Amino acid sequence: MGRIAGSIAAALIAATIVAMCSAESAHAGPAAALAQTNTPITAGDAEKAGVQPPAPYYPPGQKYVKSGIPPPGPPDVIYTPLPTATPTATPTPLPQVKIEGVRTGRVPTPGQLLFDKTRDIAFMDPLNWSVDIYKKRHRLIVYYKGRLFKDYHAVFGRSFEPGTKLWEGDRRTPEGVYTIIGKHPSSRWDWFLTLNYPNDMDRHRYEQLRDGGEVPVEDGHPVGVGGRIGIHGTDEPELNRGDINWTTGCISVDDEDVEELKRILPTGTLVIINP
Repeated sequence: MGRIAGSIAAALIAATIVAMCSAESAHAGPAAALAQTNTPITAGDAEKAGVQPPAPYYPPGQKYVKSGIPPPGPPDVIYTPLPTATPTATPTPLPQVKIEGVRTGRVPTPGQLLFDKTRDIAFMDPLNWSVDIYKKRHRLIVYYKGRLFKDYHAVFGRSFEPGTKLWEGDRRTPEGVYTIIGKHPSSRWDWFLTLNYPNDMDRHRYEQLRDGGEVPVEDGHPVGVGGRIGIHGTDEPELNRGDINWTTGCISVDDEDVEELKRILPTGTLVIINP
């Protein structure tokens, strides 16, 4: 009896194992088939079959784009909002200045504006005018009541030696403080505005040089201190435009400019000549 019972138990255990293996093989069959197939399947089918979802499949030439979100543009494209239009103020019109005998620019200078407002004979007072001359810069600058009136171009003496005039014939333009002592028409220079060279300082310097034997001698006598220095026009306009110093010591400007200077600068006007 014991043997029969043992055989029956063994048979039952064997049958149970076979049934369990058959059920496992039946369950694993679809998953293995899905894992080995090349046919695209959905994520839901993969989840039911117990395998990993397949990699997304895209037909050749098709790019993936997230639904509802457009792809970004080129990295160098930056959106710049258009400026908001704002009302602009009406520009202030430029003041109009007309001075008889003087060419004024589109924008009048402070001195020209002040001159235009003058309603008395103050413009005839030489104390209201001054001239600054700069030899190296080729400039002659006029001021009215301490304010810039006009800037002119000028050339000077043709000496190659720098410095102030020392004696007659050295072809240097004086340097120092002078005044206009006369205005005369000239057939060659249009107008000639005579300066008070030599002044006291020029004479004192010359005497020291003469006594020291430095002044050149002609016909047995030292040459003089010189004179007849002034502001005049030109018969060499090309040289003036080229910044070429060609005079024997005077200050030369264009004929149109000397006409203006003759008109606006009273006799007695201060003239300062700088290196």
